[in-house]
Amino acid sequence: MTSGSVRGGAGIGGVRTTAKYEVDALVQDLVAQFSRARLPMPVVVLYAEDDDPVLDAEVRAVVRAVQEAQEGGDLPHRTVPHTAGGDPHENAIGILDGLAKGPWARRGPSWYREYPAPRSRLVAAIEAAVRHVLDDPATGPVAGRSPEDLVEPVLARLRDLHWRPEPRGAGGELQRLLSPVLNSTTLIGAFVLAALTSLLTQATWQFVTAVLLGSLAVLGASGWVRRNTAPLSWLGSASRWFATTTFLAASGRQAAAWSLWRPRMSWDVTQARAREVAGEILKARLPDTAPADRDRAQQFHLQLRTLALLEDLRRAHRSWAPDARGRKRRVPPVVFVPRADADGGALRVLGAISDVRSRRSEQDPLLVLAAVAHADVAAWLLDDRTAPVNVHAVGARRGPYEDWVSDLRIRQAPSRGRALAWTLPVRLTGMQLQAGETTRLAPVPVRGSGWFLWSRWTLLLVMVLLAGAAGLRVQQLGGQYCEARLVGSNPDAVWRTDPGGTRECVGVATGSVGFGTDGGVRLNGALPDAAPDRTGAGVGVGSLEEAIRRENDRVAALPDVRFVTVVYAGSLTTAAGQQGRALNSLKELAGVYLAQMRNNAGDPLKIKVLVANGGQDMYFQADMVRRIVDLAGRDRSIAGVVGLGRDTADSGSTLTLLQQAGLAVVSTTNSASYLARDHVNYFGLAATDQEEADALRQIVDGLATPPDDRWAAVLTRVPTPDDRYSAEQARYGSAMLTGAGYRLITGGPIEYGLTSNGDPDYESALAATCHGGHPPTVLYLAGRADDVNQLMRRLSDDKGCAGRLAVLTGDDLTKAQFRTGGTGIAPQATLYYTALADPATTARGSDLADTAASVLGLVPHGAGGNPYEDDVFSDGSLALAYDATAALQAGAAKAGASQLNGTGSVMAALRAVQLNNRATGTVDLREAAPLVTETQPGHGIHIIRVRRDPQGAPVTEHLCGRPAGETAPLGGCAP
Repeated sequence: MTSGSVRGGAGIGGVRTTAKYEVDALVQDLVAQFSRARLPMPVVVLYAEDDDPVLDAEVRAVVRAVQEAQEGGDLPHRTVPHTAGGDPHENAIGILDGLAKGPWARRGPSWYREYPAPRSRLVAAIEAAVRHVLDDPATGPVAGRSPEDLVEPVLARLRDLHWRPEPRGAGGELQRLLSPVLNSTTLIGAFVLAALTSLLTQATWQFVTAVLLGSLAVLGASGWVRRNTAPLSWLGSASRWFATTTFLAASGRQAAAWSLWRPRMSWDVTQARAREVAGEILKARLPDTAPADRDRAQQFHLQLRTLALLEDLRRAHRSWAPDARGRKRRVPPVVFVPRADADGGALRVLGAISDVRSRRSEQDPLLVLAAVAHADVAAWLLDDRTAPVNVHAVGARRGPYEDWVSDLRIRQAPSRGRALAWTLPVRLTGMQLQAGETTRLAPVPVRGSGWFLWSRWTLLLVMVLLAGAAGLRVQQLGGQYCEARLVGSNPDAVWRTDPGGTRECVGVATGSVGFGTDGGVRLNGALPDAAPDRTGAGVGVGSLEEAIRRENDRVAALPDVRFVTVVYAGSLTTAAGQQGRALNSLKELAGVYLAQMRNNAGDPLKIKVLVANGGQDMYFQADMVRRIVDLAGRDRSIAGVVGLGRDTADSGSTLTLLQQAGLAVVSTTNSASYLARDHVNYFGLAATDQEEADALRQIVDGLATPPDDRWAAVLTRVPTPDDRYSAEQARYGSAMLTGAGYRLITGGPIEYGLTSNGDPDYESALAATCHGGHPPTVLYLAGRADDVNQLMRRLSDDKGCAGRLAVLTGDDLTKAQFRTGGTGIAPQATLYYTALADPATTARGSDLADTAASVLGLVPHGAGGNPYEDDVFSDGSLALAYDATAALQAGAAKAGASQLNGTGSVMAALRAVQLNNRATGTVDLREAAPLVTETQPGHGIHIIRVRRDPQGAPVTEHLCGRPAGETAPLGGCAP
């Protein structure tokens, strides 16, 4: 034995100090070392320098004094009582079992919950099963029986215990079940009670009863699972440790295996290892076991129990656990052993701690302070089988902990011969032990930590708050974006609210959320709950969007594909009850899809389609176009826009935005006269308002009305930002009638308003028209198709307009449903309207009907075998979109455009496009001069007459017209 470099008893600065002071300072230094750097903690063994029972008692008094000082502090500690008599091995197991149970002593409440011990409980459960089998009279005498005979009863008992150290008590199941749920002091209970209160005040008794019964059923099932299933099986931390620890792998034949995804395999490994552990515990307790085997079994049992305790403590101090437990437990748990001897089992425990630590690479936080009699230490340290060990004297200039840590690396080596490397022996001199009480010991200071706020409940609260904040954020984003996510919301489609208070999704459907569902209007104009068995009864906005997505995905998956993207821009959403206003855009979208499928069937330059929505009546056209432009900056494949068929106050500015972005626009039904004059990127397939008014001049002249009776009225909607069409029609219609020699009642257009439901209000307008001094013979309606039916009803009832009356209007009336009875005709009125296309006369040479039949399953019921007489095709909307898409693709092909480059030259290439045998005639854009100031030739236009037959049913007649591509003036337009 070697001594310290400084004479025992010489205190700091040469002042004599007591053993209690020095040991207390050592303990405080060790705690400080752990608090600062989580350094390894030793087993500190105190002993007297001389073999004197009195000094041995003084050493024990030192440990008790340090322990008593901690009773007034917050250092978690336990005291191991001395056990006299009994089996030393059982005493050692009892010490470890006591350390694993119950709370650790401290003055105030813990900064964190008490130390859990699931691994110790697992080993204790096996021990309890072994004791039961050995003590159970039903087992019979155990003498002469081998451990293999008793293992199966042990495992059976272990299953009966549900792998717990003790059986669950009977009774109070319902109370245990409902207590945490209905306790208002718990977070879960507060939520449950709040939910029940809400249900009781708002829901029906049947619903409340069903919810309560369902909740009890779920709680009962979960409680049964908890009571009848091993709590440590598979997912438990103890089970995972038990199945993977190399301590057991070294002694058994079952390989370490645990997997979250293979519970059966994991549980099999746990049970196999439990079998081996039970066998070793039986060997340690059976009377017929050979001494050498019993010694090995006891050593295995003791070390396994020690390993379980140390692993529980180590996991309880893990710094990076989700609950930050290691950051809240800033000091090590301390065990005081005032009297450690061989008979009481304490010396075995100290040796087991050192043995286990030397075998394991993990570092646990346990600090042990033990008093050992001089005789026991002398035999222990001077054993012939062990190498000498440095003994440390307190009060030296270099602390004993530094010496011990410095030697620890080498002392764990097997070649050094020291089995107790983790023991720090401290020799106390008689002078230190017998010195007077010069110092009052104080508890180790335990600094608080802000991490104590972080706990399981705090984590739950934070998660609830985060979930609530995330929900609120998603709700906030959901009020802005149609496809809202906490991260990665789709900015291309946003929510907007129109003046009527209706929220509509506006923008471009680039994600999974579209603008329509199958709950909207159908292609035949009817709503789903009243759709007759007619053409297109199963085709809605939602189904078309889904079909377009599928085709886009198919094109994207083709190898070495070249494609351009066409954006269809229309009005696909409406307010409730006004779904019919989306019919025109629905037909156009169907035409775009049919053109896409027809082109992609064989053309090398494929088409992808994106759907854009400007809201009801294109009220949010500017928002939509801004998102198209933003998207075009990210997607180089966008070649242009098809649609924009409604003239609004924003039409000019939005076309400017598209022009600045280099995007061509091939419009379908927009008849504004000024767009082609002001924008080089605009290509309109529709006859302009001026051309329509000029065509209707032939009807007015053919009426041959006497000069004195040439009185006319122009009815127009009150101007709104979303409808420039009415004002344009009124202007050109008024000029046409004045030029034909008619005088306008009131001297100009007469405005009528709309009700809150969007219905026209003709009260004041018809009072001025029909009840003046001169009844009109011509009425020019510069409004919308939705306004015609109400006008005809009012004309039928108004005696002031009972004479023969010619009603003229523009192309918007093609959406009226005369064949189905949705739009009527006054008895005295004959209606003349212009149509931009008449597929019944122009589309016979095209493949539109065949494409519609093969792609969408449209089987038209046209008169005389002409499929284009069907309402799906007759108004020309579908045909115009079909041809506009084909024209844009042809321009892109001529420009050599694809998703890689060239889309910027599509605008110029469109002026070289000529397509024959199209649904509207010939699409010839070669004469579409940029920024032209005169009416451009080549637009298709037709005049349709509607009047009552002798039975009173509306009869529609095609008076005259020309297909697209022809420049000859109209002829034969006799009224």
